[in-house]
Amino acid sequence: MYIDIYFTSELPVDRDDLEDALNELDGFEVVGAGAGVSGSNLDVEVDDSVPRAEAIESVVMVLRQYKSDRGMYLRLSDTGERINAAQPGP
Repeated sequence: MYIDIYFTSELPVDRDDLEDALNELDGFEVVGAGAGVSGSNLDVEVDDSVPRAEAIESVVMVLRQYKSDRGMYLRLSDTGERINAAQPGP
């Protein structure tokens, strides 16, 4: 499965730091990244041995750890589902 992470607002950390943190998770590998006028993205390949719910939870945990969960959403390759995982707040 692939999890594409889209950031629609400016990141409070360097995107490379997020890539490194995601790559440190067992079964996860950042395989692409990009930036444009509408925001930026990270493309993460998740090993099939990682349960879907655990994969989503792990990605969201890393984003929250780096305070990068506002103005973002996930798109899952296996279903095309879009998940807004941002915490509510100001």
